[in-house]
Amino acid sequence: MSVSVDLTITLGTIIETSVLAFGGITALVTLRNTVSTLKTQMETSKQETKEQMEASKRENKEQFAGIQSELKKMGEILIDMARFEERFTNLDRRVTAHGRQIDELRHGDGFVRNHTAADPGINREY
Repeated sequence: MSVSVDLTITLGTIIETSVLAFGGITALVTLRNTVSTLKTQMETSKQETKEQMEASKRENKEQFAGIQSELKKMGEILIDMARFEERFTNLDRRVTAHGRQIDELRHGDGFVRNHTAADPGINREY
């Protein structure tokens, strides 16, 4: 048993080899273009995502700044209300003190003195 090798090249073999080589090259070029397209799409997607995140951060900062300014305004309003309440309390104390003084004057205490005949400035002719 001997092994024989046929070293003849036929037209069919040349065509078959050419078709396989052309198919392989076409597959490699197509694969390269597909990878390049995917890479471009990924970069574009990353850039869009980055821009969206930056826009979202800006919006969040603006909203946070708005909330902070509203809280400051509310703090000022609360301070003004506390001051008004303090003024109102002081006014109430003064009115109460004046009311006591008036009551004391009605009862003869305080600045009003009993009129007696001994008072030199009083003329008692009725």
